[in-house]
Amino acid sequence: MRVRRGRPALALVAILLVPAPAWGEAATGPLHASIICEAPAAPGRFRCDVEARVSGATLSWGDVVVVKADDFILPLRGRLGPRDASAHDADIYRWSLGFVAKGAGSGDVTVRVRGVVCHGAACEPVTVDVSGHVVVGR
Repeated sequence: MRVRRGRPALALVAILLVPAPAWGEAATGPLHASIICEAPAAPGRFRCDVEARVSGATLSWGDVVVVKADDFILPLRGRLGPRDASAHDADIYRWSLGFVAKGAGSGDVTVRVRGVVCHGAACEPVTVDVSGHVVVGR
């Protein structure tokens, strides 16, 4: 499937939130995504840093979407687009996602990273949803 540059696509992210700085990662084809989350000792705000990277290709567009979170976890924003990226090069995007834990507990968060991966003039969208476990206050 060929897509012109600038069209959205989806990629892969794995997420882990545990009582120490945690990271998760996964790869689909040329796209590799990872996340590192702060470990909140108590309810309140915390942050997860997401990175999408390609090897031997160009990442021409990307975003991150929170698609599901347990009741005690609220995303501060549901989507971060390409302009919200803290870093963007030809092969990498980085975002910082903010969350609020309303209370102590554990549960799951599902995040979707979307990206357009290009090999020369041929581009393709990549879509992957990944769930991670969240632990707050333990």
